[in-house]
Amino acid sequence: MKQLGTALLLAVCVVYIPGCFQFALAQHSSVSVDWKAELEKAQNGIKKNPKSAFWHNQAGVAYDALGDFERAVKELQMASALDPTDPIHDYALYAIYKRKGMLAQERDVLLNGLEVDSANPLGRFEFAYVLEKEGHLVDSLREYRAAKQLVAQMEGPEYKDQRGNPYDISSVREEADSAIDRVSKLIASGQRAK
Repeated sequence: MKQLGTALLLAVCVVYIPGCFQFALAQHSSVSVDWKAELEKAQNGIKKNPKSAFWHNQAGVAYDALGDFERAVKELQMASALDPTDPIHDYALYAIYKRKGMLAQERDVLLNGLEVDSANPLGRFEFAYVLEKEGHLVDSLREYRAAKQLVAQMEGPEYKDQRGNPYDISSVREEADSAIDRVSKLIASGQRAK
């Protein structure tokens, strides 16, 4: 599951962080990102265009990287409100909430993202995981199966939504069968998820 969170965060960054290749490399300790400088760029962008979802998203990602949870959430919520047709803002919020273990908020933003683009296999897989954690096993199993079916119809390691945002789906391919088996066994035994 940690791989999925990392894949989701990288997908968010590919679209919304200038020099994302630097960020991806920073994840492997090759190059560092100056998050204060990135935040300053975003704040300047917001000053020039206060209704820019892009710049609010940038600010949210930078605040998150700097450890300011409340401001990160505020900026990403603003980005989502300014451009509700772009699910990437909701997935960025999801990544933050997931790290904090905030299941109710995770569910809400995933539902928002899936409402815009229900064909996102990574979104469906992550939603299934949240449902599993909440103990909604039958619903979780349905979503895991939907994610598996969606990813089976796609070629390559990436899904692109209608806005062109890329999502790494290789981990969905790798983990879907084991997730389906795990939840199926829990349902058969009458147990709840841990």
